[in-house]
Amino acid sequence: MGNIALNKTATASGYVAPFTPAKAVDGSATDPRNRWLCSTAPTPSGSVPPSWLCVDLGANYWVNRWVVKQMGLTGWSPSFNMVDYKFQGSLDDLTWFDIDSVTNNSANQTDRTCPARKARYVRVYVTKGLLTNTPFSSIAEFEVYEAPPTPNTLSALTITGNGAAVSTTPAFASTTTSYTASVTYDVASVVVSPTATDQNAVMKVNGNPVPRGGNATVPLNVGSNAVTVVVTPTIGDPQTYTITVTRASSQYLSGFTLKSGRNPVNYTPTFDKNTTQYTSTSSGLTSITITPTTEDPAAVINVGGTTVSSGQPVTLTVSGSTVIPITVTSNIGSVTKKYDLTVN
Repeated sequence: MGNIALNKTATASGYVAPFTPAKAVDGSATDPRNRWLCSTAPTPSGSVPPSWLCVDLGANYWVNRWVVKQMGLTGWSPSFNMVDYKFQGSLDDLTWFDIDSVTNNSANQTDRTCPARKARYVRVYVTKGLLTNTPFSSIAEFEVYEAPPTPNTLSALTITGNGAAVSTTPAFASTTTSYTASVTYDVASVVVSPTATDQNAVMKVNGNPVPRGGNATVPLNVGSNAVTVVVTPTIGDPQTYTITVTRASSQYLSGFTLKSGRNPVNYTPTFDKNTTQYTSTSSGLTSITITPTTEDPAAVINVGGTTVSSGQPVTLTVSGSTVIPITVTSNIGSVTKKYDLTVN
């Protein structure tokens, strides 16, 4: 990758005309007239305040290499090279952080690779200037190079609920970041297992760190649940994958009663929402009134072909041995549970 500081806007703590900051980023490092030169006046105590040369890269970059070409490269004596200086970065030109530093320099050129940091503004921050005259700072050319990004993608993403695989729409692809999935009311949580393409990337599921090869359990409310997987690469910006998991509402009866006229009618076995087969045996019945109730009052109930609400009775004609189907369809997710009542 090329020098991203080339011909960008340059400023400085000061300069000696005609050696402006722009001359340190114009691509010319052999002509001693093409340089930035700064003179910093000592304080009354004799100390020399730092000087700096700053470049606005125009956008945020991850940078990991910087080059300072000094006066020794232009044919001057190495005694005109700077001694102590730092490579600093900033996202806002207000708050600065150190990226790298050089001390006791005598070389004609600094060309260093360092851990990548994100910055829009970069600068050479000089704490000790030219060896021969420390209040002066001079740079023939300042170069900055972008770090190649590492992948911020997932190579795999699986979801399970109650031990069974939960399919997503669309099927997983590393370049697809938005998915939907549906589960029944019985699935109160899902286990999300992401795998990052970059083995050194940091993964978080709904804000909680997940190690490589690990997983995260996400509780589900009835309805829509947003599950996010954020992948932060070693170098580069994070990427977010989103899975919208819809958990169906309850498709279960909470109970039902039987009557013949005003008289209660028994049935076996004792009601349990997971038991789907029931029998009632009585003599002389020609009709029976069934009053079903559901765990979710908004569920849709169908009793022998008649749609009713929770707690609403329905009377059906019976003769001999009659099987009466009772179906409950969840309000969210349209999941159906079927019960059978056999009336003898």
